[in-house]
Amino acid sequence: MYQYLSAPVAGFALLAALAATPAAAQDAAAFQGPRVEATVGLDQLRFDLSNIGGTGRDKASDVGYGFALGYDKAVSPSMVIGAEAGMNFSDVSYADDALRSRREFDFSGRIGTPVTHNALLYGKVGYSNLQVRELDQVRDLDGLLLGAGAEVKVSPAAYLKSEYRYVTYGNGYSTNGILTGVGLRF
Repeated sequence: MYQYLSAPVAGFALLAALAATPAAAQDAAAFQGPRVEATVGLDQLRFDLSNIGGTGRDKASDVGYGFALGYDKAVSPSMVIGAEAGMNFSDVSYADDALRSRREFDFSGRIGTPVTHNALLYGKVGYSNLQVRELDQVRDLDGLLLGAGAEVKVSPAAYLKSEYRYVTYGNGYSTNGILTGVGLRF
């Protein structure tokens, strides 16, 4: 079940190491406060075919889109911690809709460091719930979310972001996502 976890964990560890290095003369306070964002990106679902009567593993990809609400707090001049709740939707389907991803919601914590006056690198970990339809039944799956990303301020309140997310669920399911988004910080 965890055979696909090594590459995301290595990337997450690298980002955590970068986040631990001080960002000289950068101010984490510029990245604090409540925020709201909209995202769009590539969503990939990996699964065991036994869930729909086959054998082996396969994957399917499509566009995903969603939104998130969060709050970040500067705990030092070079570190931000925060919490986030998000909802994502996807049109990923497989074999004439024998398997379809419906929605995913998540709760996560994140830690980041400013690398310039307007750029923040962060890592995140949290809980995710994915709803899939297998043949004629709907199943809710719980999973561990790992992610890493960058946020770039384009004005005092607006920012752009890019994020990689990996979630491992039980029953042979996992997701990979690359999101791009726009957000507002209040």
